Order: sequence, then structure tokens, then C-alpha cells
Amino acid sequence: MSILKERFDVAVIGAGPAGSMAAKYAAKSGANAVILEEHPAVGWPVECAGLLGLGALAESELPDSSFVLRKIKGAAIYSPGGNRLDFKAKDPRASVVDRRLFDRAAACEALHEGVEMRLCSPVRRIRREGDESVLSLGGGDEIRASIVISAEGVRGRLARQAGIMPPELVLSGAQVEVPFAVEDPESLEVHLGAAPGLFAWVIPTGEETARIGLCARERGCEHLKRFLGQEVIRKRILGSATTINVGGLPLGPPPVTVAQGLLVVGDAAGQVKPTSGGGIYPGLVAAKIAGGVAAAAAMEGDGSAQRLQEYDRIWRANLGRELEIGMRANRMLNRMSAKECDELVNYLAGRPALIKTIEEHGDIDRPSSLMIKMLFHLDWDGLKLAGLLRYALG
Repeated sequence: MSILKERFDVAVIGAGPAGSMAAKYAAKSGANAVILEEHPAVGWPVECAGLLGLGALAESELPDSSFVLRKIKGAAIYSPGGNRLDFKAKDPRASVVDRRLFDRAAACEALHEGVEMRLCSPVRRIRREGDESVLSLGGGDEIRASIVISAEGVRGRLARQAGIMPPELVLSGAQVEVPFAVEDPESLEVHLGAAPGLFAWVIPTGEETARIGLCARERGCEHLKRFLGQEVIRKRILGSATTINVGGLPLGPPPVTVAQGLLVVGDAAGQVKPTSGGGIYPGLVAAKIAGGVAAAAAMEGDGSAQRLQEYDRIWRANLGRELEIGMRANRMLNRMSAKECDELVNYLAGRPALIKTIEEHGDIDRPSSLMIKMLFHLDWDGLKLAGLLRYALG
């Protein structure tokens, strides 16, 4: 069996949005970059709800929006006891996308910058030889690179082997796409208390289709099955599921996201919003930084962990506080009883000024800005909510 040895400045493991963006920015910075994707097609399998905020779409830098299925302006939030809060902005605040098309569009942008793509190229292991990393691929081939960027997803096997700690918490996610009686095609649904860990969602993909899913601390599929059986959902399902997706949701980045010759981005680095479970926005922001730092380090011939710490410092300066606030908000939500969730949703539903604030300033990519603004609209009856917001904001 022949062994193919090639050398690149930067090798990126994984062709998801973060991996493609990291490779793109490495190439834009003058590096010779390659993406190593284990699957035979970019964008598969899908392990995402496919809801992107305005920030994520802007960070993607994609020239067209053919991957967008629907625009979202609002949401209906349900408490465990059935209380409901509705809000809807004048303009779209998020988009429902086809993740396969989105991922492929992001990969094509990287290829346009001169990045090379290798499909069916699982990386089995990485060893450091002098100033280079040697990546052993399936089939016996090897590739050499000055710097490696791990964008391998939530499992992060190679990152863990390099000594990068796992994220603080990994939730179990499950989702189905079904024919569904959509109440408002421009609004999604959030169901609090559906499972310990996060919440359940209903995201319309058409006039009569929706993605229904949730994330739980464990056994996401079992929790989803129970949620689909609840009357509020069951009576609106119009047929059998056409798609089932399962995956892990990493929350809480590790203390360090670099090692000698290696940077870690996206899900493998726990760069996911703990308030919504979205990883595209923070992953893209961090990936641009990773690509630039990796290219500079490769051309300097310095792959030391100390040199690569620049990436860790910059991405935390951009995203660290937002993710920390999100983790506190997630813990706060999980500590609340069903009764407390009912009271909170009921309180918000009866405050038009607060609803207007949500409609005007809601941002799923950087929710802390809304939390701060909400504090200025709380009266004496909202002292408990104010305390919760202050806890989340630190």
C-alpha cells in the first residue's frame, strides 16, 4: 500500500462551518491550507437545529442566502404549566437554514481562497516530529503540517489526545422533522421544563413542517419521545417523521484550547452558546482568529503552545464573557422549579414594556445585551427576576 506524504502550512480537521472558516482565514493570511473531512460529503451528517441569528449569518460571509428556508421574527415561550409568552419583532431576527447547503457554501468559500479539500480522510492520530505534525489518515496516507486546527466536533478525540480538556458539560440532543400544524411560520416555540439541561423547541421549516427537538443532560431521545407525546405537540403532528438527528451539545469551554502545534475551535472547544445551544456564531468568530494565528505561526516556524496562546487570548476576549454569562443563565434555568418557571413566564407576559424590549433588542447570538436592557424595565414586582438577571450577568 502506497503512503502519500504531503506538506501544508495548516491542516484543518473537519469541514463544518468552523473548520471551513478557519481554513479560509489561514489561506487569506498567506498559508497553504488543507481541510481533512472524514465523511464523503460536506454537511453530512446533520447534527444541528439549523437556526442562525443575524450575527451568525453576517459572520459566515456567504455571498447569497440560497440555504435559507425561512425567516423568523418571534417566538412563543411555554412554561411547564402552560403559561405562554409571545413576542414578535418587526424585522427578522433569525433564519432557518438547510445545514447541508450552508456547510457546503462555507466550504466552497474556503476552496475559492485556494484551500484544498480531502474527503474520506479521517485522521487517526497526530504525532509531532520536530517543528511539524504528522497526521496519519485512514488507508495509511500521511500529511505533514506546521499547525493543525481541530474542528472535529463535539467528540474532539484528537484534541483530547493532545491534552485539551473536554467541555464542562455535553448535553444529549435529539430532533425530528415532521409534518406539523404550524401556528405561525414566522415564530418558533420554546418549551421550558421539557427535559433537564436546556429546553425543547419547535422550529417551522414550512407552512406545515417543523423541526422538533430538545437537549437533555442524558437520554435525549427518550426525553424527545415523551415530549412528542404531550398533547400540546401530539395533536399538531400530521404524519411520521421524515428526518431524525441526534448529537451532543458541548457547553463550557475548557481552560485552554491550544497545545503544541494544535488549536481547537467550534464544538470541540465548547464554543457554544449555553442559552440557546447555537454554536455557529461563536464557532465562526473563533475560527477566523484561529486561521489567522495558525497561518502566522506556521510562517514564523513557531508551533509552540506559548505562541499559539495568542488564539486563546483573542477568542476569549471576543467571546469569553458572553459564554460565561450563558453558562450562569443555563445553571439558573436548570435550578428553577416548574412553579418558578410558570411564575417567570406569567410575569413577563403581563409586562408590555418588557415584551417591547425583547422585540427591539433580542439577539440570540449575544443575549447579554438584552439581559442588561431588561434590568431597566423591572418594577418592584420584578425584584426576583432582577436578581436572576444580575446573577447571570455576574
